[in-house]
Amino acid sequence: MIKLLPRLLFIGLAYWGCGNKGIISGGYYKNSNMDRLNTYYLYDFISKEKVKNHAMESVYTKGGTTANYYFSYNSKIPSHSLELAKSLSEANKLIDDYSYNIKYAFIRNNSGEMRFVDCSESPDDKLCNP
Repeated sequence: MIKLLPRLLFIGLAYWGCGNKGIISGGYYKNSNMDRLNTYYLYDFISKEKVKNHAMESVYTKGGTTANYYFSYNSKIPSHSLELAKSLSEANKLIDDYSYNIKYAFIRNNSGEMRFVDCSESPDDKLCNP
C-alpha cells in the first residue's frame, strides 16, 4: 500500500491539474470604466467548445467591454506590462505585439453582444489582430 501512495498522489495531482480545464490565467488589464482585457494560456487538449464556454462565462460589467485572448501554453504573454498598461489602447497594442500566438479571441461589447473567433480559421479577423 505504501508503494502505491506516490502513484496515487501523482494521479490525484494530475486529475486536479486537469480540473482547471487547462485554461490558465496569463494576466489582465482592467480600467475604471470596467473594460477588461484577459489573457489565458491554453493547453492543446482543450476543445474549442470548452474555450468558448469559458469565454462566455467571463466576468462582464454592463456598459463595459470584456475581451479574452487565448494563447498556446508555450507562448509568451506580456503579463506584467499588461497589468501596468495606462489605457485600453496601450493594452491592445501589447496584445497586438503578440497576436501571432493567439489561438482564440472573444469579445463582449458594451451592448452585451458577444463574438468568438478561432484565429487559426480566421487569422485576418480584426479581433485576432487588435
